[in-house]
Order: sequence, then structure tokens, then C-alpha cells
Amino acid sequence: MWDWLASSPLATGVKTFIAVMISAAVADWATSGAISLENWQTWVIGAFVSSVPVIVNWLNPADTRYGRVSEDG
Repeated sequence: MWDWLASSPLATGVKTFIAVMISAAVADWATSGAISLENWQTWVIGAFVSSVPVIVNWLNPADTRYGRVSEDG
């Protein structure tokens, strides 16, 4: 499992998603002064958007970090 977490683009995207979602929730709770799930949609959208660069890197055949390379390069 640790190897997968270290090398998988999906794992990197999930780690980024979770980290941003937790950060957004904590920031929201600190601002409002109470723990509430009222703004969960905002946290999920922000977390999803922050995971997009990882997905783009994985799909880019010129980016060798995740093993998807073009046959030309």
C-alpha cells in the first residue's frame, strides 16, 4: 500500500483532494467559530479543483513522473 501511495497518480490526486478538503473545513470552522458541515460543497469543489493538476500531469504523455510517456519522446 505504501508503494502505491508513493507512486500512483490516483493516490497523489486523492491525497491532494483530502488535504485541501480538510484544510478548507478547518479554515471554515475557525472563521465561523463552530464545527458545521453546512459548507461541505465548497470544500469538495475546492479540493476537486486542486486535484486537477495531478490528473493533467498524469494524462500528459510528455510528463514522465507517472509512467505515461509518448512513444516519440
